Amino acid sequence: MAPLLSLTEVTKSYLDGHQRVVVLDRISLEIDPGDYLGVWGPRRGGKSTLLKIAAGIEPPDAGTVCFDGQVVTAMSSRERSWLLRSGGVALVTSEWRSQVNRATVDLVATACMGDGTQLRVARRRARRALTQVGAGDQADMRVEQLALCERIRVGLAMALVREPRLLIVDEPAVLSSPSESEALYELLRSLGRSRELAVVVASGELSAIHGAQRIMRISHGGVLSTDEPGVILPFPDRSQVGRHPKAGDSGL
Repeated sequence: MAPLLSLTEVTKSYLDGHQRVVVLDRISLEIDPGDYLGVWGPRRGGKSTLLKIAAGIEPPDAGTVCFDGQVVTAMSSRERSWLLRSGGVALVTSEWRSQVNRATVDLVATACMGDGTQLRVARRRARRALTQVGAGDQADMRVEQLALCERIRVGLAMALVREPRLLIVDEPAVLSSPSESEALYELLRSLGRSRELAVVVASGELSAIHGAQRIMRISHGGVLSTDEPGVILPFPDRSQVGRHPKAGDSGL
């Protein structure tokens, strides 16, 4: 089976004053249909940059990104924007904040109207997406009336209403209530169990990616991944890249 998304030798750097900082250094990974991948790493470790490149929002400096057999890095910005529409890639970030004073169902409906979907159909799909994320009871509430945990679920509904094949979640919020946080993480796990949807969740909190089929650690521009569920391997120094962990090597 061909991968749904593949990154090959992807590199990205930024200028920090007069110094160029390499955020991603020749990263390669594949995501299969129905996959559930957790990405763990420190703040400013490259997680958000990796996800933006995977979603087609930001181009890499070098390397190739392919989605469903199409070379994303060869597309124009207009063509890449279609990846964020129906049937493609949906990216959800913790930065989502809505200042729009409207009913929640209408806000979610607007997320799938860019491709010409009629309002009546879009609102029906919006209610279905809100129910899918456990926010069906908030469909007719005004957005400003929602609690933080409810707004996060609305952000997920705005992604799912476009019926993506790949859902990418960047740093789900760590809520003040442990029970609210666990309920959110369980929702992500339930989405990750879908065979029709590939899910990638990136976080600095291990609890947010608990239960992922595969877990990847990212730091200092590189990654180390494992296919063993629930195991995170320590990121090696550069002299250890390419070496397979020996029995007894410690994890985190």
